[in-house]
Order: sequence, then C-alpha cells, then structure tokens
Amino acid sequence: MLDQKLIDQEYGYLRDVIFLNVSSVVMPPERVKAAYRSFMDDYVSNFGADVVSKAWEIVGATRPKVARLINAADPHEIAFVKNTAEGVSELAMGLKMEPGDNVVIADQEHQSTLFPWINAHERRGIELKVVRSEDREIPMQAMIDAIDKKTKVLMVSSVQFSTGFAADLKRLGQACREKGVIFAVDGIQSLGRLKIDVQEQCIDYLAAGSNKGLLGTLGTGIVYCSDRIVKDVIPCIAGYQSTVSHVAPPSITTEFDRLEWYPHARRFESGNLSYNCIWAISKGIDLLLELGIENIDEHIRSLEADLRAQIADLKLHVVQAKDPKHWGGMVCVYYPPKHEDDVVRILGKYRIYATMRGGYMRFGLDFYNTHEQMKTLSKALHEIDQIQA
Repeated sequence: MLDQKLIDQEYGYLRDVIFLNVSSVVMPPERVKAAYRSFMDDYVSNFGADVVSKAWEIVGATRPKVARLINAADPHEIAFVKNTAEGVSELAMGLKMEPGDNVVIADQEHQSTLFPWINAHERRGIELKVVRSEDREIPMQAMIDAIDKKTKVLMVSSVQFSTGFAADLKRLGQACREKGVIFAVDGIQSLGRLKIDVQEQCIDYLAAGSNKGLLGTLGTGIVYCSDRIVKDVIPCIAGYQSTVSHVAPPSITTEFDRLEWYPHARRFESGNLSYNCIWAISKGIDLLLELGIENIDEHIRSLEADLRAQIADLKLHVVQAKDPKHWGGMVCVYYPPKHEDDVVRILGKYRIYATMRGGYMRFGLDFYNTHEQMKTLSKALHEIDQIQA
C-alpha cells in the first residue's frame, strides 16, 4: 500500500489540481525541486574547484538506484544520456550490423523510437520489418513471427504513447532470447510507473528519458545495456569519459589507431553529463523506491480499472485494449475537434491537466492520483460527452 502521508509531503503543492499529464511531462516532487536548487548552490560554494569530482560522485551514486529500480544485474550496466532518442540512436547506429540485417518494429512507435532506425536504414542499409497494428493494438505474435535469420533487434515501447497499449515484455523478451535476437525497449512511458524487470523480461537494452515517471525533468535519461551485448555496440560519440585509454596532457593518448572503450555501459557517456538532472533522477528514484514500484504499479492499475469502468458508457471513443494485461496506465479519449474550446473549458473548470492533441485527450496516471480524482475526471468526460450528443 502506498504511503499517502509521504505523497502528501512531496506533492502538497498540487492541492486541488488533478495532474494527468505525466505521459508528457513530470511534476517533480519537492525533493527533486530542492535538488535542482542545491546543485547550483554547491556549484558556486567552492568557486568550482571540485565541481567535476562531485558531479561524478553523483553519477556513481545514482547508477545503483537505477539498477535497483529495474533489477539490473550490475550498476555498471546503467549509463546516462540526454533523452530517449539519443539512447535508442546509440543502439541503432552503434550495434554491429551489416546491410540487409533487419530490425522488427511496430508502426505505432514514437519518433524517438522509430526515427533512429529509419536513420540506420538510410545510412547503414539496415532493413525495417514494420508490424502493422490491429485495432490500435500491437499483435505480440506478429512481432515474434516477423523475426527471421537476418533479424538483429526487436524494438518496442513498453507502453505506446498514443494508445496506452502495454506490450507483453516478458513474452517478447523470452522469444527474442530463444531466437538469439536483441530485445530493445523504449521505457519512457512506464519506467517509474509500472514495474520493469530487465532480467525477468529478458530485456537487453532499455532507453528512457527522465521527464516522466522517473520524476526528473527535461534534459537527461538513462540507458540500460546488458553485459551480454555491450561490447557489440560501438558508441556514436567518443570522449575521454567513455574510454579508458587516455593519459594526462600533453600526450592525450599514445595510440592513434584505436580507442579502448569502457567494457560496460559507461562507454555511452562521452563529454560532461547533465549532472544536475542526474542529481534530480537520484532524488526521484529515492521516492519511487521508498513508495515501492510494486505498490505504484498496483495503484496505477487500480486507478485505470476504476476510471474505465466509470466511463464505459461514453459515446466518445475511448481507446482500450481488449485484454486488461495490455492496459498501460494511460487512457486516451477522442473528441470532435470542432468542440475543442468546450473540452478545454470543461477540463479547466475541474483543474484537470492532460495532453490534448490531434482530437484526443490523453490521461496519464501516477501514484499521486486518487480514486476521488477518477470520479471527477469521469464527471468531466460525461459533460464533454453531452456536448457532442
């Protein structure tokens, strides 16, 4: 069960706001806001004399927390990048592949997941085997059946950004492991909200920005790269932080024909990182671990089931996977675009914050939301439903 007192301490500033936009941007807890402020205070306190060393202490302390959250075997399998797109691109452009090798991917994917592979297709000759969705659902068996002898990677989002469809990661991961294919996951819509276990689900590579369920904000993200595959992924960018073959100036290196990359995920960390953002991730994950990711997962699924039951009679189109196991803590509802001003007015009346784009509303659920808020949201949606009636 969630510690409501702790949640109230961290999110008291929301008060009567019903924040359901975590699928777009996070509302950080108080400890994360404090982390950002304290980072700059510490930065100037000693006139920058020890900034870099302290920054890398932050990185070193945060890796084990991320590893614990996703059950990685070792903290060195965790790296920090700018965002999901960069994380996916490191795999798409760095993995050892030959022209004609292929990647299995679904047609619903976000640009950050799909475009790195289209880039690899154009620049490296990698083929894309695109699996078509059926009634807004990604057919798991079709993804598995698309794997052939030339398949190197199966890529999928844990939760689809436009439908809330949750992939069966364990089923896909086990199939990939059996077939000797890398299983790569975009985890941004679920990490920190729903349980991800990279070992149980046979995930080889995971990328996610921190500006949603991880409770950080824009500008950084994480990569999990299993020791099973890391040496087959040569990073796109090189720097002294990502290699071990550097010495002090003036002789930066004595080898000019090769680089000695770190033998683990740190090879993806070239140049200085967004240390303040990583400090925020560290504090955000502290809260997630205190609340318990299993408790958070259970709460979100309970909220979604409650909400869907309350709005089952809507005439508006509610996107819903047939099997509840594919519900991903996100509810998308379509409305006639001509009524957008009315929709904005009604949501505003109830102080509901959600994503609105392309004629649909997207409600992302998180641990600070309540069943009482689901009743209010249902009331608002029924008012919107009457407008188009």
